[in-house]
Amino acid sequence: MTGGGHEEIELGDAHAARLRSPSASPPPPPLSPTDLKQQSQPLMDRFLESLPPPAHFAVLASCVFLFFGAHNYLQEGISRMEGFEGLGSMLGYLEVVGVMVCSFFERRFVGENVRKVSFKDYMQLTACLLGSSYLSTVGLNYINYPTKVVFRSCKLIPTMLVALVVNKEIFSPSEILSALAVCLGLILFAFADMAGDSKVSTPFGLALQGGSVVADAFLPNLQQALFKKGASTLEVTYFTNLYVFLIMSLLGAGTGQLIGVANFVWTNQAGAISLVLYTVVAYVAISFHMRVVARYGSVAAVLLGNVRKAGTIALSFLVFPKPFSMLYVYGSLLVLGGLTAYTYVKEARR
Repeated sequence: MTGGGHEEIELGDAHAARLRSPSASPPPPPLSPTDLKQQSQPLMDRFLESLPPPAHFAVLASCVFLFFGAHNYLQEGISRMEGFEGLGSMLGYLEVVGVMVCSFFERRFVGENVRKVSFKDYMQLTACLLGSSYLSTVGLNYINYPTKVVFRSCKLIPTMLVALVVNKEIFSPSEILSALAVCLGLILFAFADMAGDSKVSTPFGLALQGGSVVADAFLPNLQQALFKKGASTLEVTYFTNLYVFLIMSLLGAGTGQLIGVANFVWTNQAGAISLVLYTVVAYVAISFHMRVVARYGSVAAVLLGNVRKAGTIALSFLVFPKPFSMLYVYGSLLVLGGLTAYTYVKEARR
């Protein structure tokens, strides 16, 4: 009896020691849905969420300007390379391929494997994207450059109208006036920068360009609607470019341009590196653009795009000196003033 009692005491002491040991500590509490969502976010999103609202917008806007500027620079450089003549339209196709591949691997890296939005919703977005690109390209054959600039500069207005109908957004008079100021400023910038154009615009060309602008206005609003349905920026980026890639591959299979690009890459090492860099930069630029749409809405994304265009014109003025015009001054005041006012009003309403 005595021995058995000592054995029980020893067993009990050993059991208590194991309970006290670190290896036997209770399991950690389960993560909340918010914690799980944060863990599945890309590192850039976690960093941006840690910033105060003004800094958050400033970082996004700066990245949009920087990477789209690099994108445009590379696009221009590649199109001028020897051996790439007549293949300029393939840059858009290669950009789609690059963005599709990069977003595929990033989705796998963050553990995102489920599509949250229906195929039908993505088809609407894909149709608008292809329609905008096709109508704009064909329409250039029937309108002059100043007319094209006016149409593209005023894209912000139909974007606000579509946002009002599709996403039920309400805009204050201050936001509307700010948007009009940015549009007018960009038009002044463009007219000061361009030479005369004697080409006459036709009603058919105006109709095509108008259709392109309307389709373009739907794009960020449809993206914003998908975000509201639970889709991530990675999901929207990947599936939109996947479907665009499939359609463009079917339409362009018989043109022979794919073979021309393959020959260019095979015979021009510098060109091949430039194309890879171009697609990666395009992916980064589009990723930041999608974050702007997801966080600040379609109108803010188009507004930033307009300001970026004005910055591109200003940069070209500095790099390639040309006669000075007061239109640059007036355009700058309108664009920067409109953007500042819109940002202030938007942040005040958040």
